[in-house]
Amino acid sequence: MPRRLEKLLALAPSERLLLVRLMLLLPAIGAALHLIGFKRTRDALALLAAGRKAQPAADSPAETEQAQRLARLVSISANHGPYRATCLRQSLALWWLLRRRGIAAELRLGVRKDQGELLAHAWVEHEGQALNDAQGVTKSYAAFSPAIPTEAVCRQ
Repeated sequence: MPRRLEKLLALAPSERLLLVRLMLLLPAIGAALHLIGFKRTRDALALLAAGRKAQPAADSPAETEQAQRLARLVSISANHGPYRATCLRQSLALWWLLRRRGIAAELRLGVRKDQGELLAHAWVEHEGQALNDAQGVTKSYAAFSPAIPTEAVCRQ
């Protein structure tokens, strides 16, 4: 049996279902970004996650493990699915999934200059730790501050 298929079958049924949903969600987010822009897409995702307020960070190992597992599934879907999602699309999807589950998450956007070229990057943080990127991302990119929590988005 091919290794990828073994890995897929090793996932829980709920995780396999989430992978299928992500394969639909990521291109939908990409289309929304193209058609209505970042702010409206972010606001729409925030509204879809509304009603499930994130709990104050309790530094729960189970919550952190769930957040890391969701980040891994988003990455798998983006890198091995039919739609190759950019960091922004992946981060918006992860941010939305976490917020729907009541897990505190911050969408972070940052920039850096590399050989005269301005580069932008997006990632999601939970309890101050990057979930879908290396922990040193904040050293490589100057993040816009403050982070973008869901509560701030919903009031705009």
